[in-house]
Amino acid sequence: MLTTGTKLLVGATVAAFVAAIVYGLAKNGTLGVVGLLSAATALGLLAGINLVARDSNVSAMDAEAVVEAPASRSAPSPSLWPLVVAGGAGLIVFGLVTEQAFFLLGVILVGLGMFEWMLEAWSERASADVAFNREARGRLSGPLEFPALAAVAAVVVIFSFSRIMLFLSKTAGPVAFVIVALLILGGGFGFAYQKSVRSSAIAAITAIGALGLVAGGVAAGLEGERELQPHESTADLGDEAACDTSDETEADENATQTVGNKANVFAVITLGDGDELTATLSGGRETTRMAIGRSNAANVIFRNESNEPRRLVLSTGTKAAVDENGEEIEGERILDQRCTALAEEGGSQLLTFKIDKSSRDADEPFQFTVPGVDAAPIEVVVP
Repeated sequence: MLTTGTKLLVGATVAAFVAAIVYGLAKNGTLGVVGLLSAATALGLLAGINLVARDSNVSAMDAEAVVEAPASRSAPSPSLWPLVVAGGAGLIVFGLVTEQAFFLLGVILVGLGMFEWMLEAWSERASADVAFNREARGRLSGPLEFPALAAVAAVVVIFSFSRIMLFLSKTAGPVAFVIVALLILGGGFGFAYQKSVRSSAIAAITAIGALGLVAGGVAAGLEGERELQPHESTADLGDEAACDTSDETEADENATQTVGNKANVFAVITLGDGDELTATLSGGRETTRMAIGRSNAANVIFRNESNEPRRLVLSTGTKAAVDENGEEIEGERILDQRCTALAEEGGSQLLTFKIDKSSRDADEPFQFTVPGVDAAPIEVVVP
């Protein structure tokens, strides 16, 4: 018995063949005849295939075919992985014109989505048993996808949260952090208080929170980070040849060079109560002339026993001045200095340095001095 689809294709084949004969007799042309005969041949081929496949229908009288035929299998379940792949592709394009992090995130989402999509399609056609297919997918994908998904989720959450915190001001950041923590605490308390909560409700709330966090991170990333004011250090004073001051600067606030005791100390330089400057080498010998090896790192402790805050300055000749772009200014030179932060009365500061040039050919002497004090300097000799 012919199926409906086969009947239609056989009728179309006969109609095309008759049309070719009529066209050839009426128009006496070959081009139209060839076209109609080609259509009749193609339709006849489709009619033969359809006749063998029986329109992919299974006879209701064939009980075995009803159970085992592909058409008897359950329809594929809805999947979100195509949406993940599409979103990742959008992030790739978005990252090409904004930040590299969005591009990398898009690549990860596309790769993860395609892998999961293919795995899901394979598992749904593994057999006619839905439960067996689900179990087979879990055995294969569980050891791979759970760690990968956890790592991706952690990266997305951390990066989005960091963009938001860097965008917020110095005062608004802690407030937002506390509000988010309270919301999470309140949500956890609410779920724990309810005797029964649907898993779909938990998943929906989690998804909304995650989407809000990612959206906030993307928006904050586009706006850019807030302007961070760099903290001046004693290295900046040395680069600007501004060590020759006994006044307190930003580099002296919350200074990290304060020491109580330090190993591998080359010398201890002390400013006495009478504003005299003395140097004691690690062996206990006092001197006014120190020899330091070239390119060797050295630690010097400065002890201030005067009645005012003071800093120790190491001058090692001059160096070329540079502009804002770090390029040398031709013909202009400034002092090459390093210094400690201000040492309070009775306090001490550490100076770690390395000298890469000889004092023999320098245009200025190498020496330790204390700004605002007329004490004789400690000469430094570098072979």
